[in-house]
Amino acid sequence: MKCFRYVLGILFLCVAAGRVEAIELILNGGFETGNFAGWTVTDQLGGSGSWFVDDDGVTPLSGMTSVGPASGQYFAISDQSGPGAHVLEQLFFVPGPAQSVILSFDMFVNDFDNGPIVNPAGLDYTASPNQHARVDILMPAASPFDTGAGVLANYYLGVDPQPLNPNPYTPYSFDITALVGAGGPFKLRFAEVDTAFFLNQGVDNVSIQFRPIPEPSAVVLAAIGLAALVLQGGRRNRPLT
Repeated sequence: MKCFRYVLGILFLCVAAGRVEAIELILNGGFETGNFAGWTVTDQLGGSGSWFVDDDGVTPLSGMTSVGPASGQYFAISDQSGPGAHVLEQLFFVPGPAQSVILSFDMFVNDFDNGPIVNPAGLDYTASPNQHARVDILMPAASPFDTGAGVLANYYLGVDPQPLNPNPYTPYSFDITALVGAGGPFKLRFAEVDTAFFLNQGVDNVSIQFRPIPEPSAVVLAAIGLAALVLQGGRRNRPLT
């Protein structure tokens, strides 16, 4: 019995030693720098508005009401005074084979014109009517407004219910291991297009947590070997019957 408990203790140490900490792949996911450091903002030429880092519950151009940051002091929000299409994206790199990769973010989409209207033209305000927001994982070479072959996966397409404006944040979480777990560069995109009345897409607490596949360390291998020796010694010391 003592031998068995000893082996269990060794195996517990093996499990603890084999655990790996998650690595954050997104820079400035809470926008707490007060700017878009780590991010790229692209606005369709000729349109109105953009993405902004904001710190209160009043949008910077239209003056519409929002719930403000989900946490901390800042958050990102799209705003406009006329039709436009706006992209907020970040290139991220998955450093190798993954045990898990988890995408999470807090988001609201306040639509003030009875959307969603998803025009087949995609993120193009010149194709009217067109009023919706979206969240995607893109190929690294995809253009900012690509809604075709460059889109690897879509995680949101539409708007939040208009009667609830200003909408509360909804927490989103997606296991994207199967999509990106082999490693390599990818892009995370938040985007909206608006051709009617105001549309405010608010984003905060963006995170992609990468957990690598644990490799057997020298400590783990030594502990397993020691456990095997203890078990073998226990068998040898058993009295003959």
